Amino acid sequence: MAYIERFQGSEDMKVDAKYRLSVPVDFRRVLEKQDPEWQPGKPARMVLLCGPRLKGFVEGYSIDSIAEIQSALSSRPKADAVGKALRQHYIHSAVPVTVDDTGRIVVPARVREKLDLGKEEYVTFLGDLKTFQLWKRDDYQAEVAAQDDTLGEDFDPDAAIDAMMFGDAQGGE
Repeated sequence: MAYIERFQGSEDMKVDAKYRLSVPVDFRRVLEKQDPEWQPGKPARMVLLCGPRLKGFVEGYSIDSIAEIQSALSSRPKADAVGKALRQHYIHSAVPVTVDDTGRIVVPARVREKLDLGKEEYVTFLGDLKTFQLWKRDDYQAEVAAQDDTLGEDFDPDAAIDAMMFGDAQGGE
């Protein structure tokens, strides 16, 4: 199977006094590779979704990834209730953003409002393969703590991934 560039990892970045935010280098490289108009010396583009169905975070898409979804939506009937909800999420709540030549974005007002983000605060970038998430760092840390409480101390990610990939056919050790 060929390797496809994906968003992975996490990094905390500080919003400055002018609401500028550096995009992690690894994320910028994925955005560049997945922007059909990008070339050296040109800014990379992305789309941030700020819809109400996203609880506590904003979701980021490369141009190729959002185009794939929006293309599929363009063939769906507009009167369909599910189609309307999908359009609201993937089109109406979309905010196009350009990465400047220093690797930063100006955080759009809709994103600041969604995250309740102020100047000089930290944002956590989380890779999520085809997409990435932006969280206010304190909110993300609270979310992780809540997940830990739900899963418990005995949660074993290796066992969970084995079960997902191989089912119960592997059996116990």
